[in-house]
Amino acid sequence: MKLCSLLLASLLLATLLTPALLAEPCAAAFVPGNNITLERNGMTWDYDEKTTGDEAVFLRSVIDGETGNNNGFVNAWEILKMEILLGDRMKKSIEEEPDVKLNSSTEAVELKDVEFWIPEEALGRTDKNSSITNRALVTYSFKEEVGPGTEIWLMGTPDSSVTITLPPGLDAEKTEGLDDKSAEFENNRTVLRGNFSSDENITIWLSGNESFKAELQVMEASKNESAENESGTGENGTLNTTFNAESGNHTGYFKNILQKINSSLS
Repeated sequence: MKLCSLLLASLLLATLLTPALLAEPCAAAFVPGNNITLERNGMTWDYDEKTTGDEAVFLRSVIDGETGNNNGFVNAWEILKMEILLGDRMKKSIEEEPDVKLNSSTEAVELKDVEFWIPEEALGRTDKNSSITNRALVTYSFKEEVGPGTEIWLMGTPDSSVTITLPPGLDAEKTEGLDDKSAEFENNRTVLRGNFSSDENITIWLSGNESFKAELQVMEASKNESAENESGTGENGTLNTTFNAESGNHTGYFKNILQKINSSLS
């Protein structure tokens, strides 16, 4: 998500009252982070932003002044109204300037939902300077499944941290715009970490994950072997059945059946 150009749609609530801030780089007191989870038929973009110091004071004042009664105190109902307002503005902004493309086109990407949360830490006097971490979750669907050869383009905040989890079975053949990149394999998925470059955009070219394929093949072979052992097929089927029955490895109904078979063979 392009923080500096999203106006109210971003987590910079300060831009609501101060358009001049748009002409300046994002303040150091705003610390954004991105967690993107890709599936074959869609994705979620989980965005959080920590606001500290004087900017946190100003943020509370914005909430109280724009959706509240401007009494120097942020109430829960004021936060709820601001969450709704920001969610609507954010959705409109993304629709006007899409931040996700497949194969250089936005046609296959559909914006499904935008949720926005302001934490309870924002409650209280507007002159508090304690930190506030806001969060937004944007959900997209893909009109066509991604796979090997798919190019994914993401527009984010320059220099902000990002974690991108790829769909199971897919890897990143090539990336552009992902600074300080690292790649790990977690829970059968490739996870990329780094930062959006100063150019704001990250492009990922997907490929098949050979390690994942190999693991699936091993699991399938193990499953087939287990099925054969359970059915007692093969040259040693009877011998294995006799051994298992005598050693008491089977319980209940199947144990009784195997014991009867073994007795009849004695």
